[in-house]
Amino acid sequence: MHSARGTRYGRRRALRGALGVAGALALGTAASRSPARAAAGHRAGPVLPEVPGMLGDRLANEFWYQFDEATYFRQSPRLREAYAEMARYLGGNALTGVRDAWVRTGAEPGYPETYAAFLEPVREPLRVISRAQVEVFDRYYGRRPDGILDAMSYFAQGVLFDPRRAPQESEVHTMNGDPPLAYHTWHAYQYASVLLDVDRRFWAAMIPVNGFAWALQLVAKPDTRTVNPPLPRPTVARVAASWLPRGPRRIDADLLAFHHR
Repeated sequence: MHSARGTRYGRRRALRGALGVAGALALGTAASRSPARAAAGHRAGPVLPEVPGMLGDRLANEFWYQFDEATYFRQSPRLREAYAEMARYLGGNALTGVRDAWVRTGAEPGYPETYAAFLEPVREPLRVISRAQVEVFDRYYGRRPDGILDAMSYFAQGVLFDPRRAPQESEVHTMNGDPPLAYHTWHAYQYASVLLDVDRRFWAAMIPVNGFAWALQLVAKPDTRTVNPPLPRPTVARVAASWLPRGPRRIDADLLAFHHR
């Protein structure tokens, strides 16, 4: 099991072993599709253009590149307006504002109902933001939900190198920051989506995967500009076995505890 194929298999088996997370993600992506798209069945795989100098899993590299394109660098007018509406409602930044609301309400009586009630007025912008993200997941991993686990693991370890991000000085697809609190920002959006029934099944399955990636990156501490060596397979398996079996509420409590120490 020292071959590259064996390493991939061992990591994937470890990630898939915890409570069938991949199956839950499969149900979530299927439920989130429109009837027309769901009926399309077996579709051709995504186009993967040749990128000289790219390192790491090709599909995962493309997924993260296109995810950032769709959700950040080249937002649709509808998505831009959704974030603007969130910012107006929050009175500041649409990303950190949601995280701040999550941390604040998480320390008060009545949580998580208070958190859901606070964000209820912006349920529709949340739905637009969710759709933009889920559609990219579905495009690249709709028929391989176990691949989402791999993509998040590679992302957290910093083993995906994409020269197309050189202009942004962020060639490695990974989360910025030490600690990488953007995982918590993403969780705040994911948990709000679950509470407000916005692509609920998909995000309920993603919450443990996001928590796993957060914990794995704390171990890996990847560089954002040079490709990083993968973590030992037993380390990935240990973190996966610890985080993936946890339900959304347990993950939520564990991430909130980081802010309420």
